[in-house]
Amino acid sequence: MSPKRATIAERREKLILKAASQRALLAQDIAPLGKPLTIAYRGFQLVRYVRQHPILMLGVTTAISVIRPSRVLKWLKTGFSALNLARSVSDILIRK
Repeated sequence: MSPKRATIAERREKLILKAASQRALLAQDIAPLGKPLTIAYRGFQLVRYVRQHPILMLGVTTAISVIRPSRVLKWLKTGFSALNLARSVSDILIRK
């Protein structure tokens, strides 16, 4: 093997070891975020499901409004505010 190839192979091995070390440190650093990210992911799944089945959401809202209209208005206000907040945050994140 030529000296140049030996140097390249040695550098490659060092880089592989460094990358493995960085992966281990990164995994250790983000481990505490696992549970919150799982909850957020489930929330996104729920939003996606509701978007795909708007009739179901309309039916639930109608049923609840028949039972207690004043509570539904509070929930709708809160939900609308949350939706606007989520859209604003997603717009900001997409721009970056």
